[in-house]
Amino acid sequence: MKFNMSLEKGCRTAVITCMGVKKNDKVTILSDNESENIGKTLRSVALEVTPHVRFFNLDLYGERPLKRFPEPIRKAATDSTVTFWTAGSIGGELETVRQPFIKAALVGGRHGHLVNITEDVVKAALAVDYEKIKDFTNKLHKLLVDVDTIRVTNPQGSDFVAKFSNSWRWVPSTGICHDIGHWNNLPDGEVYTAPMNMEGKIVADGKIGDFLGNKYHHSDLQETPIHYKIENQKRPKVVEVYCENEELMKDVSDYLSQHKCSSYVGEFGFGTNIFLKKLSDNTLQDEKFPGVHIAFGDPLAEETYADWVCPQHLDNILTRCNVWLDDDHQILKEGKYLI
Repeated sequence: MKFNMSLEKGCRTAVITCMGVKKNDKVTILSDNESENIGKTLRSVALEVTPHVRFFNLDLYGERPLKRFPEPIRKAATDSTVTFWTAGSIGGELETVRQPFIKAALVGGRHGHLVNITEDVVKAALAVDYEKIKDFTNKLHKLLVDVDTIRVTNPQGSDFVAKFSNSWRWVPSTGICHDIGHWNNLPDGEVYTAPMNMEGKIVADGKIGDFLGNKYHHSDLQETPIHYKIENQKRPKVVEVYCENEELMKDVSDYLSQHKCSSYVGEFGFGTNIFLKKLSDNTLQDEKFPGVHIAFGDPLAEETYADWVCPQHLDNILTRCNVWLDDDHQILKEGKYLI
């Protein structure tokens, strides 16, 4: 099988550099019809290193969204030391398939999560120097670990202040994932945590996540940004959603109403993939774009040590942000890092 060289370079980065596949590793790759070429390219690269590679196409297991996790895939993931997910995000599968796959994968291995991946994303955001991303990510992480408050504004109207707990962890996600029991989104490059408190207004005009990212594009949010009012209740919470696009507003409101914790602010993140020069209209890549992203729902407690969980996680990407640490140390100006 003949592969595009840029695609192969990105997949080689994922297999060799990011996941550190070695000859004794057992690898499982889960794709679907849309991502099959990427999955098979990952398989080709992995087979250069180890003969123990299994490949699955999720679309062959029934009409999607799947209501249950296929047992052959569960068994393969549990028996693996390295897994990759390249399939798309479909409403209803986060709880039934994606989360169970990751849970099975981490029993004795490490996992690379390439949800909604496209060939353009592989070429732009994976075929790059992850050692440099690692260095920058760790530099930013050192600035954040002792921060008490962060203020964010942008020209679209965002103006909010978040407060942080020393007992909740800032996570440097560098794209290098070689330890058992850990997983990374790929492409990668971010530092994130769960905020203890937050007040103010968030205006998301970059990209929205989960399966809504398949329906609404960057151009939709540019034209009609989503406005969120955040207040501290039991947790920092979305108390009001407004968007001139009424369908988008309803879809977001419905998403945030699925669970008692769906409207909580679960993640405050900074993208650190310094090789990205513009938004791609792919949430997986765009949350790694240098800048700020905020997610509602799951706080990724297994990494952040936050004390609650949620079955939903809705990323929102902001553009052209200004960011100050503890009121006086500005690290972002109009979306450009000052460090």
